[in-house]
Amino acid sequence: MYIALYDENQQHLTNIDNVSYDTTVRVYDNDSFNAEGVSNEDINNAKILVLNDDVGTYKYACFANEIKPENNKRTIKGLDFKTLWDTEILIDYTAENSFDGKLSAIFNKIKTLVFDSDDALVNKIPVRVVIPNDETDTTEMYGSYQGTYQIANAYKFLKCYLKYYEYNIESYYDVVVGEIVFTFVKCQTSLDIDLNDFIYELTTTSTTTNKAVATIKFEPNESVTERPNTIATIYYYRDKNNNIIQGDKYGNFENRLYPVQQKLFEAEYLADSQFEAVYELANARYVDNIVIDNNLTIDPIDFADYPLYTKVRLYYEGQLYKTLPISEKITTFDGGGLNTKIKLGFKKILLTEIIKN
Repeated sequence: MYIALYDENQQHLTNIDNVSYDTTVRVYDNDSFNAEGVSNEDINNAKILVLNDDVGTYKYACFANEIKPENNKRTIKGLDFKTLWDTEILIDYTAENSFDGKLSAIFNKIKTLVFDSDDALVNKIPVRVVIPNDETDTTEMYGSYQGTYQIANAYKFLKCYLKYYEYNIESYYDVVVGEIVFTFVKCQTSLDIDLNDFIYELTTTSTTTNKAVATIKFEPNESVTERPNTIATIYYYRDKNNNIIQGDKYGNFENRLYPVQQKLFEAEYLADSQFEAVYELANARYVDNIVIDNNLTIDPIDFADYPLYTKVRLYYEGQLYKTLPISEKITTFDGGGLNTKIKLGFKKILLTEIIKN
């Protein structure tokens, strides 16, 4: 393995050879990348690193965040390209008929605000964003932003839509063209696993929010007017199958989660409180935990080639136990060879992993 280094003008600087590394790619959170290698050159102006195998096949790329020299040894720390989305923007829908609630229109709006900037340095390294056409009407869940504006972190705003509609943003560096490419991806891959084929540990679902209520903020005047019971209020629920359902105040439908764990959200605009309510429930999805050791299996499966957000249906004693997505892929390459770990679900207390030698 070797790492090719480029400066911010995309000029090749040098290669770092005999590389060992570990990288974790994640569905929503930033990737992490750490590596060690050998080089005779001191490099202090590297901006992009590209990991390649010994025959030059692209494996991974990110920003070169830090390179520490120690004799000929070089220790490298990377920074995920997704950090380019981690910036504040003004989302303005005050112009007449300016709001388009289709999902791809929301994605394109944020992309335009982040990268189609008057700031000349924003596109110092060119960025291309690939957004599939998705005409899903988001107003059914989030309401309309027409006539409003807000200052928000672009990635936090996106994540609410990404999590609910189950998209993630993949990235790579096109060395030939010289641009960072982001692609909005909705994974359709699924996989069945029989837990009897694995050594595993199961834990119960942690108690998390399963009901969120969105309403408009009420400001009593000097005479302390009574808060009217007609203020617009929207009710959302998360069911046993991790669906997010908009319903009425009674919540009388099948597969409700008990006991009720409720959170209330209010804002000047109803759409803002709807956004926060749905985001709360989206963050509570797939927080179950399972640990599977793939070193001891009857029917080993290589998970390395399965994409992020692959839905893994877990069966126990012939019955479907639960479905969890692949949320992380952890890859390590050293003297012992290549090792891949796959994390299922989004619970952060205990690492959920499938281990593959």
